[in-house]
Amino acid sequence: MKKSKIITILLSAVSAVVMAACCAAGTASDSAKAASEKNAPSAPKQRKIAVQMYTFRNYTFEESVPWLTKNGIYGLGITAGQELTKKYPKLRFGPKMNAEQRKWFKDFVKANKCWIASFGVTYGMTEEGVEEICAFAKEMGIPLILTEDKPHLMPAWEKYCKKYGVKMAVHNHASNSSNNYYNPEVVKNLVAPYANIGACPDNGHWSRSGIDSVYGYKVLQGKIFAVHFKDQAEFGNIKNQCVPYGTGALDMKAMLAELDRQGFDGPFIIEYEAKWDDNLADVVKCAEYLRQH
Repeated sequence: MKKSKIITILLSAVSAVVMAACCAAGTASDSAKAASEKNAPSAPKQRKIAVQMYTFRNYTFEESVPWLTKNGIYGLGITAGQELTKKYPKLRFGPKMNAEQRKWFKDFVKANKCWIASFGVTYGMTEEGVEEICAFAKEMGIPLILTEDKPHLMPAWEKYCKKYGVKMAVHNHASNSSNNYYNPEVVKNLVAPYANIGACPDNGHWSRSGIDSVYGYKVLQGKIFAVHFKDQAEFGNIKNQCVPYGTGALDMKAMLAELDRQGFDGPFIIEYEAKWDDNLADVVKCAEYLRQH
């Protein structure tokens, strides 16, 4: 065999060995990378964060919205319990607003690049009242109405939510309120028959009533349209004691884990019912907690 041919064969063999080694190293590297990525902590979930504007009931809507947007919060839970603007003294949000006032509101929300998470708690009281609210919600771009209307009005809510393309969620206050919606089992049975009616549990009021939040979320699985999300200084104390998320007695991480397990994708609505004259800093802390967990 010629010397040149022998050299060619030897070079080919060496090349094959080198390529095999490189492939093995690459495979090992890919495996290590995959294992590392699998064990790495997952990034915080992008949550839809809004603020229930009743939080700023001592200020007008016009005054308080810019405070939120300056802190990167654009979701708004509209309430009739907050004056809208000094331009229309004592004006409260709702179907009784005239065309000029409705336009002012829509223009203001748009100018501040905000989105509406919900409106309520409000009450239809009658079938006619329910339709009036649903028609108003459609016009104002409100996707979700919160109410504690009585059970006999649930068929009317379903009828008009379907007609106007909106949703309704049953909200709850604490066990000292005028209904038993603080009991998640009651709400579960109430909303179960309806496609357009769900729940907006307020876990702060659950805590005041001695009801564990994770348990409540499990009961309402599949029917939670939004949450009023709170931490409380004490569990089981009927007194309302809002504190920044992660600083109180409630297991916030367990609550978030349960909602994530369910695939909840609705808004987390911060309602801070404390320090009424100076609570913005605590609201921002709550929003940051949601961004980081």
